[in-house]
Amino acid sequence: MNANSVIKSGVVALGLGMGILTAIAPIQAEPAADAVVEPVAQGTEQQLVLPFTDVSPDHWAYEALLNLAGVYGCVSGYPDGTFRGEDTVTRYEFAAGMDSCLSVLTNLAQQQQQTRDQEVRSLIDAMEQSLSDLREIETDLPAEP
Repeated sequence: MNANSVIKSGVVALGLGMGILTAIAPIQAEPAADAVVEPVAQGTEQQLVLPFTDVSPDHWAYEALLNLAGVYGCVSGYPDGTFRGEDTVTRYEFAAGMDSCLSVLTNLAQQQQQTRDQEVRSLIDAMEQSLSDLREIETDLPAEP
């Protein structure tokens, strides 16, 4: 199957960048603007399940696919629920998948930077208020004898 027949049939194994892909799990490629997505691996509070029926949990790439499909939502599979990891990928498909994952990670990095900037601004404001309070206390102190 070449890239043109893949596109015409509406089936692509990687990425969301081409706009015709079918996501197996209901996951957004880009996190909501107010959400901070932290990567989670299998075995944490939220148990992720890989949506691909043809990838067993003991496969060497299972955890990578779990993160890419389940956590970041930038890898999707075929409408029949398979990933078909043994199939070859065209350079176009690889580029679409890479673009999708880089977009998700870029958005995540921007959100985390905005969160850190807000935290720093809050700390600066609190320190300025404390300094103002100290100056007020200092003016209320009696002069030294």
